[in-house]
Amino acid sequence: MEKKYPNQYELIQVLNMLPKSALDEIAQSRGLFVTKVGIPELAEVLSKQFFDNQDLENIRAKAYPRTNSHALSGFTLNAKDKEFNLKSAYQGIFDSGIFQELEQSLTAPVLVDEEKQIYKAQLTYRKIRPGRIEFLQDERTSFEFQMEPLRDGRWQVEVDSNRSTDIKALQELFKEGIRNEYELEELEQDKLTDAHSIDFFDELATKGMSAEYRFSDIKHLTLKRGTSTTEEEGEGDKELSGEELVGISQAVLEGKNLRENVFVKKSVEGGYRFNAMSYEYEHISSGQILQLKAEFKGRPKVFEVSIIGNSENSGVLMSKMHMELSASTSRYTRSVFWNNAKAIYLDIRKRPIKITAEAPVSPKAEPKEAAPETPLKQAGPASKTPAKPTAKKKATKK
Repeated sequence: MEKKYPNQYELIQVLNMLPKSALDEIAQSRGLFVTKVGIPELAEVLSKQFFDNQDLENIRAKAYPRTNSHALSGFTLNAKDKEFNLKSAYQGIFDSGIFQELEQSLTAPVLVDEEKQIYKAQLTYRKIRPGRIEFLQDERTSFEFQMEPLRDGRWQVEVDSNRSTDIKALQELFKEGIRNEYELEELEQDKLTDAHSIDFFDELATKGMSAEYRFSDIKHLTLKRGTSTTEEEGEGDKELSGEELVGISQAVLEGKNLRENVFVKKSVEGGYRFNAMSYEYEHISSGQILQLKAEFKGRPKVFEVSIIGNSENSGVLMSKMHMELSASTSRYTRSVFWNNAKAIYLDIRKRPIKITAEAPVSPKAEPKEAAPETPLKQAGPASKTPAKPTAKKKATKK
């Protein structure tokens, strides 16, 4: 069957999903040198160009993986009313049918933890994205989320997303359907200095997993110049893997401060900060090996945790074999890691900012009032300890 050439709207939608570096490459290959414009403007300019079948396939292939990930993220909803009940508010949204105006469908909240009063639900919404075969396709995508009461009108929401945009779809639903005044609190990279971003990923290596796992290696590191608010996603990134990370991995294993590493020092002096890191862990009593990735995304702004590898050592030669994880085990593992990341983030946010030559402070980062400590998670049930983040993002609905 002959494929139809995409119209300008479809081209703009897919081009908008590419990183700025990829758009610049496309533009330069056509003799276009556009400066001081963002992704939307550049996508519109390129949408007026003619692309042959191979060009379109290359664009689609680059855009498709960026919209098809699986990760756990979350936020805290802090209501002004100390008696606020998110489960009841969500039930009201479900009963009212307001979600239909947003072209969404919901499931009723289901109690999954009677002791902690944790509820689970599912949201389905319309999403336009690059197709596996078609250049652009309109589809329905679903994800599950959990709501857990903390205290005084505070609720933690964990989103088991298939795409980074899932969390924003849920926040938009809450914005439209909740009548109470509230604020959203998230893990925001902009609230960390360059030096503190290093501390965050450094401590996450040894404190992120439960006690049944030990840290063994750093598999990948992404450095970003400036904060996510000053750079387009992918622009100014520096990717490191393999032998380039040997010194960093060894420093973590030896319990040394990463800020003292020669490469890290030079990176900070050059205006770079840690943006994403992939870790490898070994189970202390079995041959299981897990690889997890922690990342501050730029579009949309969200901190995510995903499992990117799962294997086990087997046989006399202890060779690595792929191992399947159940959905519940996968979610629990990512939840523990994300909650421990949250605890580390809150602790770092309380620390004084030291202005030194080795660690210049990002202009966006300012000291905030101290937040209470959140204990790190260890082995045991997947529970979330109440915490009070200081990074706030207003989303008020009256």
